[in-house]
Amino acid sequence: MAMKIEEISEPIRVLADCTGGKVTPVRFRWGPRTYVIDAVNGQWTDRSGDTYALHYSVQVGDETYYIHFAAGDVQWWLDRVVLEG
Repeated sequence: MAMKIEEISEPIRVLADCTGGKVTPVRFRWGPRTYVIDAVNGQWTDRSGDTYALHYSVQVGDETYYIHFAAGDVQWWLDRVVLEG
């Protein structure tokens, strides 16, 4: 099965659950569409100087999206999407 990776690098709006000191994205809006996140596949933190970014690999149906929250910009970003086919 071939996979197609599309680099996006666009700002998005994210609804996240911030329970217990942990940030978990629930859904995001990219363009006119809202994507409900089925699962968080993985997460990691990238630190650079005095700022950081929270990175997530999230599943929406058969598609995997890589998103991150840039603390310095106080902005969520859609980095890339992995599509089947």
